[in-house]
Amino acid sequence: MPDAQELLKLIKQAAMEAVAAAGPVTVCRGTVAGTDPLKVKVSSKITLTSRQLLQCKGTGEMAEGDRVLLLREQGGQNYIILGVI
Repeated sequence: MPDAQELLKLIKQAAMEAVAAAGPVTVCRGTVAGTDPLKVKVSSKITLTSRQLLQCKGTGEMAEGDRVLLLREQGGQNYIILGVI
């Protein structure tokens, strides 16, 4: 039976690698770079525009320089603003 256990380990590893490669939801932080229109800077190379951002109802008003908590949707094209941190 050791071969069956080794096969099971390989199947589990392949499944975990497939999920990681698909880019599941990821939590990240950003800084509000502008408010009209809304822009959030995630890194030195990535600034998100209002077309890529979905604001939760309870996030309220944000000011330039505010740090925000974001959820990156699968695929990395859209982000949900969870709130100001």
